[in-house]
Amino acid sequence: MWKWMLGAALVWGLAVQVVADPQVRVEGLFKGAAVLQIDGQQVMLKNGRSHSSGVTLVDATARRAIVEINGQRYELALHTAIGGTYQQADVTQVVIKKNDHNQYRVSGSINGQTVSFLVDTGANTVAMNEIQARNLGLLYKLNGQESQAVTASGVVATWVVTLDSVKVGEISVPNVRAIVIEGGYPQDVLLGMSYLEYVKIQEHNSVLMLEKKF
Repeated sequence: MWKWMLGAALVWGLAVQVVADPQVRVEGLFKGAAVLQIDGQQVMLKNGRSHSSGVTLVDATARRAIVEINGQRYELALHTAIGGTYQQADVTQVVIKKNDHNQYRVSGSINGQTVSFLVDTGANTVAMNEIQARNLGLLYKLNGQESQAVTASGVVATWVVTLDSVKVGEISVPNVRAIVIEGGYPQDVLLGMSYLEYVKIQEHNSVLMLEKKF
């Protein structure tokens, strides 16, 4: 009898493990794909693809993901979860998908004005050319500290300035050091380390995730 009860208990324990739903949290949303955290593991799934845990991404847009778990469908927004005893954390994240040119580009703002950034972890500071600086209304020659830099075109004048704020998604950093470079280089406003040092950076499957540190 004891052997039967022990065997039944083991069978019951296995059954509970089989039917237990995995914990799924939406980390990033794109058209046709989503970054999911499944039982603590971060994965990226495209529409119609399944994870080894049995989680299937039915459909994803920039606003929500529909996932199927053990035959049940759930609609989840960004940073929401299903399964287990998960409690939503107060986390500010920005998810950036690599483009066809192997670059991470993201829209943001400088001093409240919209800017298209090229993420560059190799740049010491946020950097822009003087045309971009003028379009942003920066008085870089008046308020900046003049210096020089060596580029492919030779030695050019630069001005070190302090930006009131740089914002990407909901991650805003005040008093960001930046450099304005004479001429038309760089072509893109570079989101360099004077901003990125204030965020946690993770890269996974051609997706870059920025998370507010403080």
